[in-house]
Amino acid sequence: MPPLPRAASRGGHPRLPILVAALAAAVTVLALAWLGLPAVLGRLPLRLPVESLPAPALDLLQRLQPEPRWDALPQGPVLAGARRRGVLVVGVREYARPAPPGASNPPGPDDFDAGLARFLGERLRVPVKLVGLDADGRAHGAGAPAPDLVIAGARPGAAGEPRVASPYAGGSGRLIALRGSPYRRAGDLARRPVCVAQGSPYAQELASRYHAAPVVYASAIRAVAAFMAGECQALAEDKLALARLAGLPEWRFYRVLDQDLDGDGGAQIGLRQPDPDSAAYLDRAVRYWVGGGGLARAREQRAGDLAYQAGELQSGLVCHA
Repeated sequence: MPPLPRAASRGGHPRLPILVAALAAAVTVLALAWLGLPAVLGRLPLRLPVESLPAPALDLLQRLQPEPRWDALPQGPVLAGARRRGVLVVGVREYARPAPPGASNPPGPDDFDAGLARFLGERLRVPVKLVGLDADGRAHGAGAPAPDLVIAGARPGAAGEPRVASPYAGGSGRLIALRGSPYRRAGDLARRPVCVAQGSPYAQELASRYHAAPVVYASAIRAVAAFMAGECQALAEDKLALARLAGLPEWRFYRVLDQDLDGDGGAQIGLRQPDPDSAAYLDRAVRYWVGGGGLARAREQRAGDLAYQAGELQSGLVCHA
């Protein structure tokens, strides 16, 4: 009797899933290039799953996204006025960084806010003047010019304030707490203090959905220092930042909770006056920045900076001001 044919293995060809995934990725890239990536991104949510892509993939994503003709887009009074003056004035968060013992650092602009502001200025082809704002939205120093735009994390949004439609920040957050604590999920922190940085996209979600009590600090490193000093039961931060912090030797006593925070998506750019054309221009620029991997790069840079500052703070090389 001739031998029976061997049954196909349940798993199929071992390389088939890899080939199928590669083919699907190639088809997706070609389709996006053929359809025009800006048009596709205009119909998709901004919170695209790019946070885990490696740098080469982000570079490819940027190259696939054709640069819009910024000069051809309508500009309303806010942006047109900035071009006439030859400078775009942007309000950003500002605070002092940790300094060596016995020294102090003057307040400086938040790097994330400043990077986005300069990106917008490059699209508009004008230099940017940064105006530092405190936690209440007041400019540091007398005689500071009124901002054309405010990176909205720099101050509480007033009701009815004109805003750009698309949020400029995104990405999942997490909570970290002391090992051995009873906290396993966000809901366990009801009525408990949680340290957050000014402009955190997770504060509103923690308060309204989980009934926690966010305690706002002027910067992420101050929130980190306050958490380590025991002022809060947990720290809420970008999951990329917490992954870096959790890898530091001093953080072996803490545990990242196994639950994502979505954030409120409310980090929008504020305009000094109602201006639909300028808002539409900035909305296009924000989408280009996010869709091309700019947000992912900014988050990675911020996570690295925060981990570096936290390491110096813990080792005593700098003091928290």
